[in-house]
Amino acid sequence: MLILGSGMGNDVAAALRNGAGRITAVEIDPLILKLGRERHFERPYSSPRVQVVLDDARSYVQNSKDRFDLIVFSLLDSHTTSSYYTNIRIDNYVYTLEALKAAKQLLKTDGVFIIKFQAETPWIAGRLRGLLEAVFGHPPLQLRTEESFYGTNGTFYVAGSESRIARAMANPELARFVADHSKIKTQKAALTTDDWPYFYQREPGLPVPVIVISGALVLLCWLFLRRTGTALRSMRWHFFFLGAGFLLLEAQIISKMALLFGTTWVVNSIVIAGLLLLIVAANFLVEFQREFPVGWAYAGIFLTILASYLVPLEKFFYGSLMAKMLVATLVLCLPVFFAGIVFIRSFAKTGFRAEALGANLFGGLVGGLLESLSLWTGIRSLVIVAGLLYLASWIALGAEQPVREIALQPAQDA
Repeated sequence: MLILGSGMGNDVAAALRNGAGRITAVEIDPLILKLGRERHFERPYSSPRVQVVLDDARSYVQNSKDRFDLIVFSLLDSHTTSSYYTNIRIDNYVYTLEALKAAKQLLKTDGVFIIKFQAETPWIAGRLRGLLEAVFGHPPLQLRTEESFYGTNGTFYVAGSESRIARAMANPELARFVADHSKIKTQKAALTTDDWPYFYQREPGLPVPVIVISGALVLLCWLFLRRTGTALRSMRWHFFFLGAGFLLLEAQIISKMALLFGTTWVVNSIVIAGLLLLIVAANFLVEFQREFPVGWAYAGIFLTILASYLVPLEKFFYGSLMAKMLVATLVLCLPVFFAGIVFIRSFAKTGFRAEALGANLFGGLVGGLLESLSLWTGIRSLVIVAGLLYLASWIALGAEQPVREIALQPAQDA
């Protein structure tokens, strides 16, 4: 038996009580595992029949070679209070077509697959049903448990071996229970994929709150910009596009790393630290090679962005964590290194002027807002948009240089 999201050990304890021979319990949070070992009164994690794995659920199903009679997705990221607006940016790579297909590969021919979820919204219930139907080729058996003194209600989706499910349903008591608890209101919703993993958004598109807030932020920045006496035509567009491209690159890199290593703050902090180290490395390179050609750096940006777009993320699911980290960093994060070289060379050439840094920060704001495009077009498209932003920065650099030279000429003549 495989339990993904074993938590404090309740499902593990239930499996032990019902005679499971071997249990693999996967949990991503080490503190929850520690508390389960110390506080659960049945001590399920101490059983010799239980193997505990500290890993992200998606990472485990992608790398495991085991086969199971029963797989349980145990309330993974099951938010009852999630709304369409507050959790719209959760990049959930567990409930996607690719994730469920990978989990199905671990199931034996006559195995059973169960998703437990607290689906209070009809279209979320419909999405889970649609995902399982697409993966297993038939609608899942579904039922909802009743709320009790000991816990809230939950929805169960059972798929896998139809013959084995039919044998279980031959039990009159179970059949009666399912008949009494299978009336679940569902609505159709777009199926989530690794490219569009937004489980709490019903359909691809830009929600109105995102559009309104983004527009308000850009308008406020423009008004404050006018108060400084800076006209848009005098904006340092080269630095503006550099900032926008960088923030967009960073956002899509974090989303992709979440797929490879898990959606946690630890992963986010490691990715951001890695990006900062690459920027430091770019500084060191420019320090020792002060005339490093900007054209070469731009070539590096475009080539690495192209590689990031073309190489499927499934190629990075190595068994070795170190190998996965090195290859993923090399392919996904290298554009930041070359972008850092361009920024450093350009910023030094301007004499580290404040308007250049200000334009770069303004561009960073716009780039961060553009990341919301993935809610409509998918995460993969962000790489193309980032590439276009860097292309625009290259064009703006070529356009700015003659203008600066003309502006400086009178002063030199004097």
